[in-house]
Amino acid sequence: MGGVCSCFGGDEGGGDEEKPSFASPEEEMVYDLSKALEAGEVGPIVDAILVKVPRVCNPRGILRQDYIKDVIATNYAEYGYGDLKSDVQERCEGNAPLKDLLMSLLSDRLDFEAQVLHRAMKGLGTDEDTLVTILCTLEEEDIFPLQSAYSDRYERSLEKAVIAETSGKFKRVLLLAGCDSIAEAYAKVCHSAIQGMGTDCQALIRILVTCTHQVANDTREAYSRLYGEDLVDAMSGEWAVGGDFKRILSALAKKHPDNIVEEPDYDADVEAMRQAVEGFGTDEEAIVHILTNKTAEQIDALKEAYKVAHGELLKERIKAETTGMFESAHFRNTLMGLLTKREEQIAAYIKEAFEGWVTNDDWGLISMLVHRSQGEMRAIKTQYMMIHGADLIQDLRANCSGDYENALVALVAPRARTVARGIRAAMKGWFSSTDQGALIALLTHRDADMPALRSEFEKEVGKSLQSVIKAECSGDFEKALVSLAAYTPPTGIKARLDAGEETSPADVELEVPPPPPPP
Repeated sequence: MGGVCSCFGGDEGGGDEEKPSFASPEEEMVYDLSKALEAGEVGPIVDAILVKVPRVCNPRGILRQDYIKDVIATNYAEYGYGDLKSDVQERCEGNAPLKDLLMSLLSDRLDFEAQVLHRAMKGLGTDEDTLVTILCTLEEEDIFPLQSAYSDRYERSLEKAVIAETSGKFKRVLLLAGCDSIAEAYAKVCHSAIQGMGTDCQALIRILVTCTHQVANDTREAYSRLYGEDLVDAMSGEWAVGGDFKRILSALAKKHPDNIVEEPDYDADVEAMRQAVEGFGTDEEAIVHILTNKTAEQIDALKEAYKVAHGELLKERIKAETTGMFESAHFRNTLMGLLTKREEQIAAYIKEAFEGWVTNDDWGLISMLVHRSQGEMRAIKTQYMMIHGADLIQDLRANCSGDYENALVALVAPRARTVARGIRAAMKGWFSSTDQGALIALLTHRDADMPALRSEFEKEVGKSLQSVIKAECSGDFEKALVSLAAYTPPTGIKARLDAGEETSPADVELEVPPPPPPP
């Protein structure tokens, strides 16, 4: 970055200190920041750390949140001013909300979210809105790091904290969505289906039909780790799991990504499938072998190749061959699930869960909604509308209630909308430190998504996010929140983030923009 500034001294006569010249914008920013911290001037501190930063970082294609941590905080230490987090903590002690906001910007996002979750669950009452907004919008790769951050800070597992402070179906959603990986969640669903009186065969079918080879393998590993038994053996020992149904469940549970044939011989598979359904009897073992070693996309290709070769639908032919007095309905239902497009089948399972005996099948609903990417969830919602002629969120609200309803809706709605709802809820209870912390957590570290978040907030509230902040807050804290809410990332940054590309590689020297022409 630049070298040390050419002059740090002021006028020797003791007058106002003359501002030195600088070799780079970074050098000037940390100098101004050091002076503001030294004087304890909160406004200039906010300007230096937050408000003025986009003018420098955006032209370089760097998100502000990355620039604050990777450039400002690093240069502050390298130029000999000290540790920025420690200085902010000390100098902003008299302004707790603003201190929390600045500390969030300088901290790991998940560590700060762990603190907010802790506040939401301690003392009298629980802030359910904050729990839903954070735990039901986590990316898969953030689940374990958040558990670690919570455990490191409080020497208690987040899972046990959620168990102690919540209850019922609502607790189940939070645990499976925000405290367990997808493999752990599915292992727990399978265990629930197996343990106790009777076997929930449909729960096993739902999980094993819809999970990928990788997730199936990870679920089997998780089941062994959690319960000390192989999932295949646990299912096989159930009275309700036998014959062809046992064969297909075992084959699905044994799926492994290494067993996928990258370029299947569809002509050979079509011929093998034809032989399996023709003649006297049906070769169920051959059908199971062909289907369980293919991905969902490969099964779709196989169905198309079969239709072209024989002029009939493979799904309907197999349904006919496996329907009868002596045929297993569970075996047939599993085959039908495999031969249906994946998102379409998930949508069907969700509708089926709404129509459970006497009440909703909450295990079915939760297991089919947790751990879906945003793209996957959009496809499921589309299929649900096409098949059932209804909106999935509307049906969730009609069939569920309370915090449980809100948690399920958060799993389905666009994440920016869920965060916008969380912000609105935090502002309604602005008097508490929990709500202030939740608002900070929901506005910091979201630079790439801020335009979408602003849009969703306006849809929800009918007013702009900035105007509501101005109405609810004041002073330097208001200025800081408005700066966060008004931020627009550099062009192309969202696409680069989605592609997993670095925004500011450490080994690339950033060019300093030329100074503006004199007026």
